[in-house]
Amino acid sequence: MNKVFSRILASGASLAALGAHAAYAQEVQQQQAAVSDEIVVTATGRQAAVQDVPLAVTAISGETLQNAGFENLLDLQQLAPAFRIETGQSTTSGTIARIRGIGTGGDNPGFESAVGVFIDGVYRSRAGIAISDLPEVERIEVLRGPQGTLFGRNTSAGAISIVTQAPDYYNSMWMEGTFGDLNTTNAKAGVNLPIVTDVLTTRFDASIRKRDGYVNGLNGGDALDINDQNRWSARGQALWDITPNASLRIIVDGGETDENCCGVTPLLYGPAQTANASVVGAAATPPGRVGNLNTLLEARNMTVSPGRSYSESVKEWGASGQLDWDFGNVNLTSITAYRDWDSLRSQDVDFNFIDIAYRDGLSIAFETFTQEVRLQGQAGPVDWLVGAFYGDEKLNQRDVIRFGAHANFFAQAVAIGNTTSLVPGGCAYYNFGGGQPSLFQCLNQALIPGADAQSTAARNAMALAIATAPGANGGYLIPNANGGGQQSDRWQVQTESMSLFTHNEISLTEQLILTLGVRYNSETKDIGANLTSTGTSCESLRAIATATQAVYGPGGIVAATQQNVPGGATLMNIACNPAVNSIANGAYTGDREENEWSGTASLAYHVNEDLMVYGGYSRGYKAGGFNVDRSGFGGLTPATLSNANLTMAGLDFEPEFVDAYELGFKSTLIGGSTNLNLSIFYEEISDYQSNNFNGFNFITANVPKLISKGVELDLLTRPHDWVTLQGGVVYNDAYYDSTVVFNPLSPAANTIFAGDPLTFAPEWTVTSAATFEVPVSESLKALFYVDGRYNSEYRTQTLNREPSGATDQDGFALFNMRAGIGNIDDHWAIEVWGRNITDEFYYVGAFQPPLQDGTYVVYPSEPRTWGVTLRARF
Repeated sequence: MNKVFSRILASGASLAALGAHAAYAQEVQQQQAAVSDEIVVTATGRQAAVQDVPLAVTAISGETLQNAGFENLLDLQQLAPAFRIETGQSTTSGTIARIRGIGTGGDNPGFESAVGVFIDGVYRSRAGIAISDLPEVERIEVLRGPQGTLFGRNTSAGAISIVTQAPDYYNSMWMEGTFGDLNTTNAKAGVNLPIVTDVLTTRFDASIRKRDGYVNGLNGGDALDINDQNRWSARGQALWDITPNASLRIIVDGGETDENCCGVTPLLYGPAQTANASVVGAAATPPGRVGNLNTLLEARNMTVSPGRSYSESVKEWGASGQLDWDFGNVNLTSITAYRDWDSLRSQDVDFNFIDIAYRDGLSIAFETFTQEVRLQGQAGPVDWLVGAFYGDEKLNQRDVIRFGAHANFFAQAVAIGNTTSLVPGGCAYYNFGGGQPSLFQCLNQALIPGADAQSTAARNAMALAIATAPGANGGYLIPNANGGGQQSDRWQVQTESMSLFTHNEISLTEQLILTLGVRYNSETKDIGANLTSTGTSCESLRAIATATQAVYGPGGIVAATQQNVPGGATLMNIACNPAVNSIANGAYTGDREENEWSGTASLAYHVNEDLMVYGGYSRGYKAGGFNVDRSGFGGLTPATLSNANLTMAGLDFEPEFVDAYELGFKSTLIGGSTNLNLSIFYEEISDYQSNNFNGFNFITANVPKLISKGVELDLLTRPHDWVTLQGGVVYNDAYYDSTVVFNPLSPAANTIFAGDPLTFAPEWTVTSAATFEVPVSESLKALFYVDGRYNSEYRTQTLNREPSGATDQDGFALFNMRAGIGNIDDHWAIEVWGRNITDEFYYVGAFQPPLQDGTYVVYPSEPRTWGVTLRARF
């Protein structure tokens, strides 16, 4: 605990120093800037001062975001302590957003995010869709806890509302150029063009961003510069003030990325490293390896199989229209939107220098149409709001995971190495002429021991059956063809959702306000799949399983091995991984329907104009769906001999619910210059939608119960016109409250235990940001900005966690800074900036690569970078 608080104090040291300077400046100038009336949010569907909203919300201004170098949601966590986002294996389909430790794995597009993201009121259903670069932002609101009443389904953990700068009626132009480490080259430009004074105006923004990668591919893969940036975005807006009481805002935007992501670096080397080296005749001790450790971890090196890559591209565009009309007693808001998002990525999925398997173009496409209508007005003491929402989403996915050139040799080396205890020299999957007996003949001897007549007869009968199994190779498996595996797994999911909602603020007295809200959600999902895979090893394995059922029962010797031989499930999965198991080939259809309620109730008491206390309950709902991955079929193992029982019912998962309780206060202090807010929360999550990697494939299931509880403290103060200090402290205890065994054949790697903490959920988080804007002459001002975030230790793995805890992340702190000089009217500025200025190395994620027991890799953090930004505004 002392270590925790020492890190907290360290991460806040910059605030203390800046606070001392602020006190001195205040003494000299005797000026204070009020904050309580300046921060306006729309968290309740109405414009209101943040201090009057009875829920936990962090509001971040556009000025602070600019100083922080904000480009997209990945940069937001430095300023919002309860919010966390990381990219994992992919920025497009592996991004996970969390609030209060709660989030949903983004590696499967069948899962929708638990943190809803709204950009100018338009819903982005996946975190990976929401991380495109943004234009100038007016503010961001981070709403903590379930927000289902106003923001709808799939906000069970919270919501992020991003409000961008709208057009205005002044001719203006702005430009920005950034240059820095890793050949960073960014450019932004925009123009505001009024068409008809006070009636019609337009605005256009565009940006380009390029940077070299910081993960180094070492051995000739197509992607030798990994985790780079290469993207552009553009946006056009029109604002039509139809009447003094009515306006229509139209936004059209688009963008593309063409990058390589996401690279790993070895943390621990397992015994498979020797097998890998033997396959291609490479050294078993790569550079930096000492024992099983990689001592060059911070060099951020990785190996990529020649001819394979981590390419990742996105094309997207969208259009929206927001109509606001004040009819006097009633305000109408209508938001109509259409979005189209397409991604394509490849991946060396074995994360190794030998070519075991690769992803040959995963295509994911979303088409989304949404329509929301809200009516809001006042009726006596009731500030009422009613609304309706409709959404139509189409998901199309095509996946191709193929066997590489070394797949058979790798499997052979692992089989031999893992069976030397059965036969000296080991046993083989394939008859490559090495003299090893068939693995299944070895297993037959081990599974039917004894010298009695019955055992001998059974053993001999099965030995003959194995040797003569039709479709096998004399008891050996038939090797897979290079390029075999998934040829085209196609999935289509159409989701139609409708809801009605109301949110009402009832003034019981001038000081006491009751808030009541409820939402009815109705959703249907229709799914279709057409799956095609080739795998001769799987087919010959099934032939041996079928031929040996007379003694071994259903599934034959394959099922018996999975159930009775230590490590047997791993051996069979190496021979026939569920991700490419051809028994699942075919066409499938399914559907599901849900009708659920969510809502909120809270009571707020305004003690005086500077202090409000509140308490409330909210219920969140996250829709169920389908796992769009053939390995997710319930009951699919190498011993599965028929696809008759493989149905979409084995791929669906149930909805997730959150019951959340919150108490807090919001206070305005020191003459209006300081906001100090506190919230205490307890959240119980039922049927949590878990999607976690176990070393073979992603395991999808509902976990009966999770708990997230804690305390949050937010501070915003402006002790002087020149100085703004902002920060927060979060204590969050987020853990599983149920034990679940996902696969009884291999429980060690597939069990969640009650009491286990959630991954990427540190108990303590502290953020701080300090801004000094100091006039240095009548025409010039200087900027000094620094922000920091401290995270206490946390786990990075849920399933198949490294036994000694080596993949757990120790506590660490990140600091960014910016300093510059510019025109006092913001016509120009020159700024020097630094990111991760202490060059902290931490794990963005960690896992065991497929089929490589004992080997663990990590996604490395971005290193320290420096640069300069030039701004001009006319």
